Amino acid sequence: MRRFLLLSALALALAACSGHTVHRVEVDLLSFVPQGNRSGELSLATLSARFPDDPGGQPVPVPGAEALLGGRIGLKIRLENTGTTPASVDLKVRLGLANDTDIYDGTGGDILAQSQSLSLNPGETKTLDLSLELQPNTLAFNLVKSGNFRIGAELSLSGGKVRYTLTQGEVVLRLKLFNLIPNP
Repeated sequence: MRRFLLLSALALALAACSGHTVHRVEVDLLSFVPQGNRSGELSLATLSARFPDDPGGQPVPVPGAEALLGGRIGLKIRLENTGTTPASVDLKVRLGLANDTDIYDGTGGDILAQSQSLSLNPGETKTLDLSLELQPNTLAFNLVKSGNFRIGAELSLSGGKVRYTLTQGEVVLRLKLFNLIPNP
């Protein structure tokens, strides 16, 4: 009886995984941004903020990335215009190679992966929700598929005074790990 249960469990486990199984990997980018840097204020004195606060961005190693099928990068920032004049806020997500020391300078293989803007009237509160789909044969997809890339975001202000809170930052990847097994 014990042997039967063991063989049944093994057969069930093997049937659950096949060459068509797609694995989902999620990286919480907020865990790389210190709590004190997730919120702040942009004004004429401070025109921009970076997440993380490092020109090289955050290194993200992805073992098995050559099996990448697609994915998504998402950021959400709550914004409140605390000034007396209208404000415009820009959010830019940048990706770079693992050895790039400044992913914001436009050299060394880094790219602007996605940008989004938002206007706020005095006293207005909005959420800036940026989502980048990683599609095959795009620069962003190829950087992630390299298996070791850097990511960073920059929030910048034009006019007014804005309070910001980074509420979500994630990278979600879909991998077909059986693609790593060579075909005979």
